[in-house]
Amino acid sequence: MADLILEAQEIVKSFVQPGRERLVILRGLSLAVERGRTASIAGASGSGKSTLLHLLGSLDEPDRGIIRFEGEELATFSRRRLAAYRNRDIGFVFQFHYLMPELTLRENVAAPGLVQSFRKRQALDEAGALLAEVGLGDRLDAMPYQLSGGEKQRAAIARSLLNDPRLLLADEPTGSLDWKTGEAVFAVLQRLIRERGLTAVIATHNPQLAQLTDKRYVLHGGQLEEI
Repeated sequence: MADLILEAQEIVKSFVQPGRERLVILRGLSLAVERGRTASIAGASGSGKSTLLHLLGSLDEPDRGIIRFEGEELATFSRRRLAAYRNRDIGFVFQFHYLMPELTLRENVAAPGLVQSFRKRQALDEAGALLAEVGLGDRLDAMPYQLSGGEKQRAAIARSLLNDPRLLLADEPTGSLDWKTGEAVFAVLQRLIRERGLTAVIATHNPQLAQLTDKRYVLHGGQLEEI
């Protein structure tokens, strides 16, 4: 029997738009993610890829359906347990880097560790090591405005790994970059996932990048179809 780290069963999610009818995004969607494997979710813009990742990461709640992490239903988690799930168990990489402009690169990457009550020096040291892993060891004290788009996204990848998560959720991690830069950033992400034995769910509109994952899905009409 497969060792599942994440399961979604019969997920329904809709939104009410002002002055319009309710818009149903996900229609009874199900997904099973095996530990140590990577899965990609492709689909047109607006198909619900980001919505699904937000639900898996407990940034939002489904209208109906069950999401389990390591066999436990997210709906049964206390507020404190949910916060720990978001900050410790999973790492997020978004399409846009969301680096804080007033902090140095090392301070940005260290930020999740400070939330986890790491000692400041420990968090900064680990941030420096991660930045070196993504090829930014010489930019530790740079400010975000001094970085290229690819460098900012590599820093965001480093930040997502600071708390040594068991699951990585990446939402169009190369979507804001040109093809060449995006390919280089995806290669860094792939290498870190492989070296750390991470489980990852990656939403991408890029079919060439999607082909590099263990399992591939297309989100269409609110349902997932495995390729």
